[in-house]
Amino acid sequence: MAQKRIRNKDLAEALDITENSVYRLRKTDEMPRLTPERLNGICTVLNCQPGDLLEWIADVTDSQPLPKQALANLTQFCDRILALSWQGYRRYGDGAVIYTDHETGPEIAYIERDKLSDPECLQAIASNRPEMAAVVLYYPTSNYDTSDYSIFVLTGHRSPPECYALLLAGQ
Repeated sequence: MAQKRIRNKDLAEALDITENSVYRLRKTDEMPRLTPERLNGICTVLNCQPGDLLEWIADVTDSQPLPKQALANLTQFCDRILALSWQGYRRYGDGAVIYTDHETGPEIAYIERDKLSDPECLQAIASNRPEMAAVVLYYPTSNYDTSDYSIFVLTGHRSPPECYALLLAGQ
């Protein structure tokens, strides 16, 4: 907003919200619920893309915290995960990306919803919008028979279709 010389009052008027709401959007430590329409309005007023304003790496839906190295790896491979998620969705329908850390590098694969049975995972897939985010199952080891995994929704500064298009273009 400072770069565009837009005040809280200006943004509030453009979005038809209170100045206090704009202040909370800017100053809170935790991101409040932001509808796609509201984000679109903010981007329109500021003449920018959502990735210019937000960096949301992962929303962990279960209580198991991810190791710092896992978060770093997910950040590094975010575009690849999102591209694979979009490719899998288009080819096989709803599903999730399985991400496993190995000493030789990550293993990333797509699994269709009908091959999963965990209710929490199925709920995450059902509530996900595949054009916006990817459901990821993080396994700390390659023992996929266990229930020792974390489920979360991954978004990046590009949408899954954009990441897929870049992958096809070889970027």
